[in-house]
Amino acid sequence: MRDLEEWLGSEETGETFSHCIHCKLPLLEIDSPWLVNKEFHREECVLEYAICQQCRDQTTGRISRESKAAVCRFLEQQIDWEERVQELLMMHDPADRFAACIVCQTAREELEGYSISAHFDASGDLIIGPLPLLICKKCVEKMTSLLCEESRAVWQKFLAEHFSGPPDVSFPGMM
Repeated sequence: MRDLEEWLGSEETGETFSHCIHCKLPLLEIDSPWLVNKEFHREECVLEYAICQQCRDQTTGRISRESKAAVCRFLEQQIDWEERVQELLMMHDPADRFAACIVCQTAREELEGYSISAHFDASGDLIIGPLPLLICKKCVEKMTSLLCEESRAVWQKFLAEHFSGPPDVSFPGMM
């Protein structure tokens, strides 16, 4: 069983993420929170990155207001956040949050694909709140189907700028 450090560290290097994928600055030197996102196909990590808050805001700022509203509605309608956050906060080990999809509650072992996300403060400490979380590929696909074409293109451009190979548009990931 993975511990939190293994879940949130780089699969490629075995180390903690140290630089923002977009601006390339050292995360601990930019005095800003950051997000770690990893995507898995079954138990194999197929995409991973850390992005500082400023770069994340810059990227997500290109997503249309309507698309953002659609995602918010989806999350509000599909998740009883008050109940879910209470459940999450009662977990002693934050790694337990990666046991099932936050939306459909399907166990990770049953999933074909999933993403995990975690938020860190400027000093590198994990922020415990709605994140960290795991969301399955099917729920991500439902959520991103609500995005307009231009907003989906933002994610595809992000992938093209930062990763080699063709973007996997079937698993559009999370920002």
